[in-house]
Amino acid sequence: MSSNPLETSGKMRFLENSALVTAVLAVSFAAIFIRLSEAPALVIAFYRLLFTLFILLPGFLVGQWKELRFIGTPDLWKITLSGFFLAGHFYLWIGSLNYSPVAVAVILVSLHPIFVTAAGRLLLGDNIPPRFIPSLLLVLTGTAAIAFESITGVMLYTSTEIRGILMALGGAVMMSGYLLVGRHLRQSLSTTIYAGGTYAAASIFLLIIAIPARVELFHYPAREYIIFGALAIIPTFFGHTVFNWALKRVRASLISLLYLGEPLGATILAIIFFSEVPSSLQVLGGAAILTGLYLVIKRGPEPPGPC
Repeated sequence: MSSNPLETSGKMRFLENSALVTAVLAVSFAAIFIRLSEAPALVIAFYRLLFTLFILLPGFLVGQWKELRFIGTPDLWKITLSGFFLAGHFYLWIGSLNYSPVAVAVILVSLHPIFVTAAGRLLLGDNIPPRFIPSLLLVLTGTAAIAFESITGVMLYTSTEIRGILMALGGAVMMSGYLLVGRHLRQSLSTTIYAGGTYAAASIFLLIIAIPARVELFHYPAREYIIFGALAIIPTFFGHTVFNWALKRVRASLISLLYLGEPLGATILAIIFFSEVPSSLQVLGGAAILTGLYLVIKRGPEPPGPC
């Protein structure tokens, strides 16, 4: 008996929306785990990616490895470029948490939709849906409100804190490149091959940096490895990897917008784990972010634009 196309479409939309909501919640845990770790940023980033590779390995061995024969040299270069951007994003953002307040680092690294939307329009020919614009404005306004007290004090920051701000902005630029390259690659590669290749390339880049810098990669307490594993499972696998899966179905600009749910989620989790109660302005900002995300998810993901 054939299934109803409308019913099938509805189920697929529900699956996609549920996956995107899960990914937003998952990436919100990243800042919490990073704050709990005492390891250097380079080490946290390296193990986060390495452990995620182990999670993806069973799926690769079951059948995805056959896809490797169809990957050409251009795709390999693009996967390498994607890994470069991801390595830079993780290293700069995680490092920024050591130099600037968490709120500032999370907010500034979340500004990548500005870069993604502009670059997506110029490089990929993405058309910006009319409903995307008010959603983006709502989310960006809410994001700015959450960290308003910190941002207004930027002129009082020390040189160390300014370094953190610049690293967070660099992390936003790197995230933009990662999303745009991934948006292109996901049209021809499976999630496992694309994500696995990108994570592997990013791990190698971080290792290349760590060896000459003489960063200790081993001999950490068991507690640290548990945190690395949690970072791999929750924000990376259920967060970044789910977003990678969605890149074949929706615009990179939409995925970038959904990543902005992270500041709100991180704020709520900070209340639970660190008793950091937000101000009334931050609460209003969170409401604006939720409204923007609701407008995007309620009507379903936009179909991909031309690549």
